[in-house]
Amino acid sequence: MNQSRSLLTIVGLIVVLGIIVGLVWGNHQFAEKNVCGEGFFIQWTAINSMVKNGDSPYSSQVTEQLRAVAGSQDGFAVGDPARYSSPLYSGIIVLPFALIGNFMLAFAFWRTAQLIAYFAILLTGLKITGWKPAWYIFFLFTLINLFSYHLLAAWLDGGLFIWAALFLALAFLSIRNHWNEVGGMFLALAAVQPQMTLLVVVFTVIWAGSQRRRTLILWFVMTLVLLSILGSFLVSDWIVQYLRLVVNFSENFPPGTPRALFSQLWPGLGNQLGWLMTAILGVILVLEVWLALGKDFRHFLWTACLVMVISQWIGIPSVPGNYSALILPLILISAMLAERWKRGGQWVAVLLSLFVFTWEWAFFYMDITGSHPGTQLNLLIPLPLVLLVGLYWVRWWAIKPKSMLLEDLRLAETS
Repeated sequence: MNQSRSLLTIVGLIVVLGIIVGLVWGNHQFAEKNVCGEGFFIQWTAINSMVKNGDSPYSSQVTEQLRAVAGSQDGFAVGDPARYSSPLYSGIIVLPFALIGNFMLAFAFWRTAQLIAYFAILLTGLKITGWKPAWYIFFLFTLINLFSYHLLAAWLDGGLFIWAALFLALAFLSIRNHWNEVGGMFLALAAVQPQMTLLVVVFTVIWAGSQRRRTLILWFVMTLVLLSILGSFLVSDWIVQYLRLVVNFSENFPPGTPRALFSQLWPGLGNQLGWLMTAILGVILVLEVWLALGKDFRHFLWTACLVMVISQWIGIPSVPGNYSALILPLILISAMLAERWKRGGQWVAVLLSLFVFTWEWAFFYMDITGSHPGTQLNLLIPLPLVLLVGLYWVRWWAIKPKSMLLEDLRLAETS
């Protein structure tokens, strides 16, 4: 028996290793075609230059080198000039790949690791929500979302988006299981992409305080401080240089906000509509966060997903890759529908994914064919809108205690 298990383990490891080698080879061939990759090129060049030459990633020398090759960093709107705009502690993720001298080989390993991270996000999402779809439902759900515009854009660009989403998912799983030390560490690591995770990280810390999870907050702060100190050993004034970028936000980050979209569609009224939308969503956000304080994990998870969705529309400039974390709200909605409707709920999850997939690619097609040029900002709308409606659709089921929900389900089955 033990020999059979050992043999199966060895065969399994060989198969997994073969798959990884195949993925690296395929991604290397893909990377040589020079398809996208601006995000990873910025990260790799900046950290590689720091390791080899001691240059600050924020320096003018590195910026000129980036712009000579990458040109611009793409967003929903026309790309801004390329420059390193991440907090320096995010280099801890890029460093192992930056040590590889050959960019194409490093990019192949990076894209392979990102694919593995994407599947890890999906599996973690299933664990957090308790969703147990049939294998064919999970296969369709995974395939549709893998080739959706927002996920494919994040993977092709090669930025830090997928990693931030993974750390956030692992933080939620740790919080659910009361692994407060680990949860605090992953929550700090999720801050490698601040404009993507800032609001949800702040909400999680506030909720942890309402739950008196001091250990979670302590490990979050300790990890963030430690990472910042390590960065200061490499570039002593990196915090000042990074804050200078943040202060000049409009010059260093793409204008991916609903206000920019509305101003493009309706120049006379768009700016005012954008501010009105920010105000309304801000009120909703404050109200829902206040209602979630002191509540259990189910209520926390629903509110955290809502914060993630509203973050994309509240006025913080976004890019397509930031939407890679929104797979978690989509999984939560799918889990609640499947929990409520045993037969048809799982198929609704697939149909929702297919609807977003079609809507996003339709906008992209109209933009590249010139039938409606400049519509990439419209890509801000599909996924957050579907998720916002979906989250409020399942709100009652999502935030109710599990015992009450089971009673409702039994009553529904007997009536």
